[in-house]
Amino acid sequence: MALPEDHNRIIDELKQAIGEHNVMEPKIARHRRIFLTVPFDHLKDAILQLQKAGINHLSTISGVDTGDSLMAVYHFTRQGAGQGLTISIRVKATTENPKLPSITEIIPAATFYEREVHDLFGISFDGHPDLSKLELSDDWPEDLHPLLKKWKPEDIRKRLDQVG
Repeated sequence: MALPEDHNRIIDELKQAIGEHNVMEPKIARHRRIFLTVPFDHLKDAILQLQKAGINHLSTISGVDTGDSLMAVYHFTRQGAGQGLTISIRVKATTENPKLPSITEIIPAATFYEREVHDLFGISFDGHPDLSKLELSDDWPEDLHPLLKKWKPEDIRKRLDQVG
């Protein structure tokens, strides 16, 4: 079973690998559940460090509109007999220029998750091989990302009625 000491060790190793000041807001929310934030330019290094610790399964990427910024939250798990552990890495992007690095070169399965976050929140992933629509129809307006807080359902309906 993953013990709290193991949780702290993982956080400490991450701090050593990418710099203590680059592991922000580390929180052991409960047994087997860790949250932390890293700057976008240290995301890939953080993922590589997690992989060294055996935490290498990306279960999903969530998009979040905080109102002030956009975030991608990468949910990684370590599986095994009594070792289940989930670490969620938050990475912020500005609403003015919502760009983050793609992690597809490290984790090819991230391709679909990044496309989904791009569709629904408008975050572009630099280096992604194909950010074509995944969830939305091909004729969906390019600038209309339906899970952004700035869009109300009635505004989305109006825009879609105008398009087609």
